[in-house]
Amino acid sequence: MTPKLPRCGQLPVVLPPLTDGLLSSWICRHAVFYGVLPVTMLRHCLADASAMRAIDLRLTAEQAARIAHVFRTDATVVRQMSFANLSPESHRWIAAKSMQFCANCSRQANSNGPEPVRRSQLLGWRLTCVQCGSPLFDSDKRATPSPFAAYWTDAFEGQRLIDDEAERGVRTWASSTELARLLLMRRNPRTTHLKRSGNIRLLGAIVPEIDAVVDGAISLPSPANPILPLWLRTALLAGVSIVERQGPAMLVWLQSNTIGQNRTRFSELATTMLGTPPEPTTLSLLQHN
Repeated sequence: MTPKLPRCGQLPVVLPPLTDGLLSSWICRHAVFYGVLPVTMLRHCLADASAMRAIDLRLTAEQAARIAHVFRTDATVVRQMSFANLSPESHRWIAAKSMQFCANCSRQANSNGPEPVRRSQLLGWRLTCVQCGSPLFDSDKRATPSPFAAYWTDAFEGQRLIDDEAERGVRTWASSTELARLLLMRRNPRTTHLKRSGNIRLLGAIVPEIDAVVDGAISLPSPANPILPLWLRTALLAGVSIVERQGPAMLVWLQSNTIGQNRTRFSELATTMLGTPPEPTTLSLLQHN
């Protein structure tokens, strides 16, 4: 028998949160358990809540406390299921819906009720499962082979760099998320003889194999939307790792591969990203090269 949702206050039965579980998914699982609409369950906790995605992205301390009270848990547990601790700049890396899954963890998931969604399924910088470390698969379950297998070690390091920055606020000399955006800026078309040279990106200067991909039917996104499918994501994350390892001087060389407004924009983004001024000669090149 389905338990009734109380008119207010704490729930009589609470489903245990999953490791890496997404807050909105946890609330939806309770809605199914109590036989109500997800929005009904949400507003049982937060009367003024507008949408599930809003609490995933912009959960406040007060909202976390109220949800924790209703679900008889700790506010820290609630916040860990959201993206509230990620910097606003990292939000562009969070997909609107699940993009990938771990076949190993999906097999082990509880089959009762809807399949739970995990935080890492929405994170555009993940290549491997947060829980077991297995390679992730695209949610459409199409096995697209990646032509960037030789870059896997670098890509795995790129994943670690972005994960450290987004999840823990730890970064090296540069923001790894901003490095990824710089690599998605347009490159000087005169540096290649590709048919679709107007679509080439700076990433191809670091990972040359990406040029052949964009010369076909694939278009890489703009820096404002850096999320790529898994088979292309390997190249971007590898590029981040390679540039980070080479140091600030690599930015000077990358900028030399841009022209016009892209060169000016690159200089602005790079100088802002570094936070503290780099060596004077490097700063001069960034501004005037």
